[in-house]
Formats: sequence, C-alpha cells, structure tokens
Amino acid sequence: MSDTWDERRRAQEESYFENLNKAALSRLALKRTQPARLSPVTGKPMEQITVMGVVVDRCVDSGGVWLDRGELDEILSAAKGRKESLRDFFGTLPSLQPQSSAVTEGLKSPVSGDPMSRETILGVAVDRCRASQGIWLDARELDRLVRASHQSLASSIADFFSMVVGKQ
Repeated sequence: MSDTWDERRRAQEESYFENLNKAALSRLALKRTQPARLSPVTGKPMEQITVMGVVVDRCVDSGGVWLDRGELDEILSAAKGRKESLRDFFGTLPSLQPQSSAVTEGLKSPVSGDPMSRETILGVAVDRCRASQGIWLDARELDRLVRASHQSLASSIADFFSMVVGKQ
C-alpha cells in the first residue's frame, strides 16, 4: 500500500515540476522575442542572462541587473537552499573604468522610461519602477540581497519580496 502512495506522490511531484518548467520556458520564449532593453546607467542595450532559471537583463558595462516583477521572488526562492553566491551565474562582473562614473541617482526605468524611486532594503539600495514594479540592482547587489535573505531570521523570503516590490 505504501508503494502506491509513494508512486502517486512522486507522480504529483514530477507533474508539479514539469508544469513549473513549462511556465518558465514559455516566459523565456516570450522574453527572448522582445526587443533588448536599454540600461538605465549607460543607455546601451542589455544582454539577457539566466540566473537560477530566471532570464534577467544585465548591463554589459556596469554589471547592473534589471528584474521584472516577480523575478526577484523566483531567484530568492531558488537560492533559498543554496549557500553559494551568484558569482557562478554572473561570471566575472566588469569593473567600471575610473573615467566612467556610474550614475545611480535619478535612473529611468528600462520599461516605462519614468524615473525610479530609490529604496534601501536590508542594507541594499535598489531602484524600483513604480509603473512596472521592476527592480534595478547595481553590480553585485543581487548577490548581496540573496545573502541578506539567507541571514534574515526575522522574515521569510515571501515577506522579503513583499517589502521589495510593495506586493500586498
């Protein structure tokens, strides 16, 4: 009898993950058909990279990352059980040249073009687009958010995500 229950549980689990994979692949296909977004720092087209199964936009020059609504939640959920940093996913981030000063105040959203609001969450400065609820993170800030979420005993990852994007 327990074999039947185990088989059923495994089948349900496999179906659940298969559905998650299908949804992720459909989001990936949709995102790849959209035109490249422009970096709020440099104004150049951003590249798309995959971080823990989530396709995000990254500025090649500054190393900053644009996360659409919900993508931070997915990354933090995927990173929940992992101890390592995101260095493996980003590779070696480019270092800014001394003559190029990264403008981090008054950045405009790559989605709406509106000025983003600056917020500090768990000691990490993020820029948020009010219209799209997307988030701009400067180089290495995503890694710092993941580490901060690991260290935060006061709130769960869902609570942390709610604070970041103002989700009710």
